[in-house]
Amino acid sequence: MRFTKQGYLPEFIQKRQSNDGSAHLFTLIYKFYSPVTHYIYIIHADYHQEDVFAIKFYAKPHRQSEYKYSKLTNKGDVSNILTTCLNVIPLILVDYPEASFGFIGSRTIDTASRTVEDYRNTQRFRVYKEMVEQKIGHVTFQHFTYEQISGYLLVNRSTANIQSKERLLVKMFDATYNNLLEL
Repeated sequence: MRFTKQGYLPEFIQKRQSNDGSAHLFTLIYKFYSPVTHYIYIIHADYHQEDVFAIKFYAKPHRQSEYKYSKLTNKGDVSNILTTCLNVIPLILVDYPEASFGFIGSRTIDTASRTVEDYRNTQRFRVYKEMVEQKIGHVTFQHFTYEQISGYLLVNRSTANIQSKERLLVKMFDATYNNLLEL
């Protein structure tokens, strides 16, 4: 699959402090509108210790659901929506030039059939992985994939020791999101 869409311009909404006692320090919140799906989407860029952001998004109608990151809209426009999520990376790099980025391809939850996708190599992860490899080059970031948890990490190459930074970020994410594989 080729991802050729330009996406939409994400609009910065606010910076929200986190006080959950974890390595998550604050969240940058963006929104954008898809004229195809007629939904507003919310992007959360969760900033953590070690100068790394976890990028997440959901359709605004799902905001009250505890599964908002796992729900599908089935309205199309996937390429534009995912590209828009990636479009926040250069915006964030303006203020955080040494930041790294990570994401998890959430499991799909089908309420109609009462099924939950396994957390390994999810459909979302496979699409995200292909898109990131096409849209984000290897000049600024070293790419790491974790199929066992459907995770992807972009470690900023400004880091002196990339392998050491990668291990540190994985350990920090594991401690912060210790229920990552639970539903």
